[in-house]
Amino acid sequence: MRDWDNFHRITNNKPPRKNIIHFISKYSITGKAIDLGCGSGSDTIFLIKNNWNVLAIDSSNIEEKIRSKLSNSEQENLRFEVQKFEKLKLSKCDLLISNNSLPFCDKDYFYQMWIEICLNIKNDGYFVGNFFGINDEWNTKNTKMTFFSKEEVIELFNDFEILEIQEIEKDKPTAEGKMKHWHTIKIITKKI
Repeated sequence: MRDWDNFHRITNNKPPRKNIIHFISKYSITGKAIDLGCGSGSDTIFLIKNNWNVLAIDSSNIEEKIRSKLSNSEQENLRFEVQKFEKLKLSKCDLLISNNSLPFCDKDYFYQMWIEICLNIKNDGYFVGNFFGINDEWNTKNTKMTFFSKEEVIELFNDFEILEIQEIEKDKPTAEGKMKHWHTIKIITKKI
């Protein structure tokens, strides 16, 4: 099991992810967003500073750390909930982002969680995030994590238009500094 407190400490000042910066610059919309598995909150903070109302969800209570990086008026656009993927309950949103978090859902509950996600992205709403591919180093025989091939990721988005998809394999360090073989599938979709 990962030491999430240590992960949050290490990533506390991490910048927003490139796919979120790209999405905001390319698709000039605003509305209600959910940052699912928000981690240290860098994507949440970036969205709020770009006029989004954000529900940040994580299994660890890091609300005060996120709030400390927002002005009083910006804090009005933040809601925070502690939730586990395996019992996820969402509200309707225009954008759902999830970076490096969905694979940590117990694979026995993934599709239950995925139905909840798809039901709560509004028509013409977006999903921006990534999945871990089958060649990822953490995909071992006894893992409870969830991994997909690129084709399987595409199948998850039957009710969406795939706007961008990119499959990447490379060796690079984890947040904790340990070298790892990463296999990720990054995707931006629009619900139709």
